Amino acid sequence: DIDSEEDIAKRLRYLQNILTSGRALLDMINELLDMAKIEAGRMELYLTSFDIENMVDTIKDVVGPLATPNDNGFKVNLQDPLGAMTQDETKIRQCLTNFLSNGFKFCSNGTITLDVDTFVQDEIEMVRFAVTDTGEGMSEAGLSKVFREYEQAERSTSAKHGGTGLGLPITKKLAEMMGGDVLVTSVVGEGSVFTLYVPRECPQDYDEVEEG
Repeated sequence: DIDSEEDIAKRLRYLQNILTSGRALLDMINELLDMAKIEAGRMELYLTSFDIENMVDTIKDVVGPLATPNDNGFKVNLQDPLGAMTQDETKIRQCLTNFLSNGFKFCSNGTITLDVDTFVQDEIEMVRFAVTDTGEGMSEAGLSKVFREYEQAERSTSAKHGGTGLGLPITKKLAEMMGGDVLVTSVVGEGSVFTLYVPRECPQDYDEVEEG
């Protein structure tokens, strides 16, 4: 017998649900492993020199499809020129993916924007990555615990969106390892801005940061 189009569509939906659940489980496992490494002082940095614009292009290709399910737009604004930086490219990409995926998750029919520029702090040049969304936003109480381990910013978040509550705390710890930090501002009903900033050149004493 030849399956009907309805039967094929139903099977495709089942397969998509399995893939989605599998990816979510894998993400949870990876986050738990990352946190365990950080807490044990075993997380290491792998420093390379890389072009910032090329890295951002890679991130756009990877996370761009996440805009589609909630009908979001995705914009990238780059300061010109940005040039190269010496950091752990994989960890910066991980941090930005955490910020962007959260933006796409908590925003519907809106826009997520990634702005990249530089500034000087204490005579050190920093590269700043700011992710702005026009989504749900957070209360002051939510903002106070957004980077706490195993906690969600709002009570309804875990039930509605799932997750371990580790993505943002891991992002903060990785930023600190690389000599930088993260910031967040938010207004309920208007959206949020998550900012990662790290030195263009990773501090030579990062090992001391890594081992706490």
